[in-house]
Amino acid sequence: MRKLDPQVLKSLAFSRSIVYDFLSSCFLYPYRLSEFEKLVKSRIPRVRDSAKYLMALYPSMEMLMKLLDIAEGINNYDSLTPIEVDFTKIDYGAIPYEGYTHTGYLDMNVEISLRRLYADYNLALNKEFRDLRGDHIAVELAFMSFLAYKEYEDPAKALEYIEEEDYFMTNHILNWVPTFISTSLKLVRTDYFKLLLNFTREFINRDKDVIGLVRDAYANP
Repeated sequence: MRKLDPQVLKSLAFSRSIVYDFLSSCFLYPYRLSEFEKLVKSRIPRVRDSAKYLMALYPSMEMLMKLLDIAEGINNYDSLTPIEVDFTKIDYGAIPYEGYTHTGYLDMNVEISLRRLYADYNLALNKEFRDLRGDHIAVELAFMSFLAYKEYEDPAKALEYIEEEDYFMTNHILNWVPTFISTSLKLVRTDYFKLLLNFTREFINRDKDVIGLVRDAYANP
């Protein structure tokens, strides 16, 4: 990784950003078929391109491709409703919040610390995240997408952003998402959600290693 061309590092950051953005959207409840189209299906073409680019570094990309195939086939409420049922099971049975996973209740300390972190980057929760707390899985994955995109966008500060990604991955994402996923997998029934959960777990675990390699590449050009 240390000898990679800077353009390759930029392309890697951009592709990772797209995958994180897609995962964030997948964990937002689609109240209507039109929302599933907007949140998930509209992102499929660029996610496919990114998955192909990342295939050599992330073996789990084959799992992502299968998830995209299923998502493309969600064209009516007969196919969407079972996914919505799984969403409800997760929302009430696994609780997709970092604070809850740590303590068993919605810990405001986690929420406050994360909102302060987001504010350091002039970020606030927009209307797409509805009334979700800052420690919801969709919000945290969106922050990872933001950091990866900033790494791509601003090469002069790429090391700063990849170090923040490493910190956030270690101290937040990996601190609770695998536990949340293990609980959720006991609840869901659709292939869509099983693939989404399993891919998310495999992706973040591998991404932790890739982040370390990329950080070393930036630090030792």
